[in-house]
Amino acid sequence: MAPLPLAVIVYEPGDVLEEILAAARDRLVGLPDVRIAGLVPRLGPRHSNGRASFWLDDIVRGDSIALSQDLGPGSTSCILNADGLATARMRLAEAIAVRPDLVLFGRFAKEEIAGRGIREEIGLALAQDVPALVAVERAMLPGWIAFAAEGWTMLPADADAVVAWFVALAAERQSADT
Repeated sequence: MAPLPLAVIVYEPGDVLEEILAAARDRLVGLPDVRIAGLVPRLGPRHSNGRASFWLDDIVRGDSIALSQDLGPGSTSCILNADGLATARMRLAEAIAVRPDLVLFGRFAKEEIAGRGIREEIGLALAQDVPALVAVERAMLPGWIAFAAEGWTMLPADADAVVAWFVALAAERQSADT
């Protein structure tokens, strides 16, 4: 059985995941005749409680979605912006519908492990045979495995590894089509 067109960047706390994904995005969109879509996470200015804001940059539209919200100084509550998450899910579904060569999903984390977040969109991409790239922190890997089971490719937190995986996948899919 052929592996799923799904790769997971497994990263550690302290890895510069946002920079790695941005570098991979930049290299992938520069490839000839390749259509990349999806969302790339980015840290932004600090909220009043000192935590970094969290953004998702839309590869196709070129704008950003606020995934966090400022709850005020001293707040320790979850800063996830539900409207931002809903927008991200809608954008990912739109990206999958146009059947790009690859969709970047950002992170699979606590929301997804709890059965929410972007789980459905990852499943939709796979059901429609649209290649997908997801980032999972090593501590969240058991939750990912419970969700995705087997057949995906594990990648290190490295832009070169992402590009090499995609180029090999694209070549394999092209030879299967001919």
